[in-house]
Amino acid sequence: MFDEPIKEIMTKDVVTVTPETPISKALGIMEENGFHHLIVVDEKEGEEEYYLISMRDLLLAHSWEEEVRSLMYKPHYIHQETPVLDAVCEMFESGQRAAPIVDDNNKLVGIVTDFDIMARAARSKIMKDTPVKKIMTRNVITINENDSIGKARALMRDHNIGRLVVVDDEGKPVGIVTEMDILNLIVKPKRKMRYGEVKGEKYPRMGQPVKLIMSTPIISVDYDASAADAAKLMEDYDIRGVPVIKMDELKGIVTRYDIMKYIAELKKGAMVEVEIHGMLDPDYKDLAERIIATEVRKMVKLSGKVHWIKINIKKERDKGGVPYYRITTYVKTPHKLYVGEGKPKASLPKRLEEIGEDVDKISLHERWEFIDILKESLESVLRQIEIDHKRYDPKHDKRIRKILKPEVEFNPEEFKRE
Repeated sequence: MFDEPIKEIMTKDVVTVTPETPISKALGIMEENGFHHLIVVDEKEGEEEYYLISMRDLLLAHSWEEEVRSLMYKPHYIHQETPVLDAVCEMFESGQRAAPIVDDNNKLVGIVTDFDIMARAARSKIMKDTPVKKIMTRNVITINENDSIGKARALMRDHNIGRLVVVDDEGKPVGIVTEMDILNLIVKPKRKMRYGEVKGEKYPRMGQPVKLIMSTPIISVDYDASAADAAKLMEDYDIRGVPVIKMDELKGIVTRYDIMKYIAELKKGAMVEVEIHGMLDPDYKDLAERIIATEVRKMVKLSGKVHWIKINIKKERDKGGVPYYRITTYVKTPHKLYVGEGKPKASLPKRLEEIGEDVDKISLHERWEFIDILKESLESVLRQIEIDHKRYDPKHDKRIRKILKPEVEFNPEEFKRE
């Protein structure tokens, strides 16, 4: 899931501004292009540094003629070859909703935003299998439709959120008000606000009722929908959050942030500590670790959860003194202990006959044999998990627990170091 490089989903044609750009102009660019973030390029002595400014930052501006340098910040960059899942984790951990994408020379090649992540999440099988109620925020910050716009802005600032669900006097959701709605009112009001202007009385814009600028009818997702359904709505309508409704009652809200958080938690939950007893071949250690990581991800994806993995590497010698490997992999899932073994496929005389008696060639062959045996051991376990995955419906958990009894008793004595 989400294992393609981030460059596959990033936006390549990046619109940028300079630190001297007035905030009002930056806002105009955002509104014209439907952006919530802009990259600021600061060129110093021929070197470029990249900053970010967000729509939410603009709510903090004292003057719309300020330069963006007063609100821009130095973001975390992401390399273009980083897998999407890792990129989401990096964005989440750095507190960013967007990130500049750079190449090997640290040059800007694109930008990825939470919108791009939603487009990917909407097509994800695991998101289709995840109920929206599992990831939604239940304690929703709401505002009454007759409360002031100023109160809405204060609530957004206090709770660090970009939208509020607007409710009527009975607590029924009737609309959404966002930071963009408020910015449009302050900077570029589309119509003159006349409410309260009776007999010469002036009523400040921020004192107007929030119902005058809220979006209605409300775009919502059903309580029994999937996370992918919510992501698709956010992608289709270019919105950052949708209320979760059950029988006209507000049950929660799911936002792009909630989905990114859940994706980050998926990776954390999928991380399995692999105990290795014995030594990896030093010359192929990096390759062996990559192979292990790849196969472990496949195991976790199929089994849903892996408690632990132990790999036992035994380096033995035949009568001629030539070393060979036997590798056994133990994988414990909630339902079963799987065991896979890798061992040489040919005797020493036959191997020597195949490759000749050149010492260098024999040594090289032994190292590659190590990789083959490691893969055989891991793939043996993966094949067993695949068979069980196809044979039994994962939804019938009780049946699996009854049928898939551990076939092998784990012997800790095997893992004592030599």
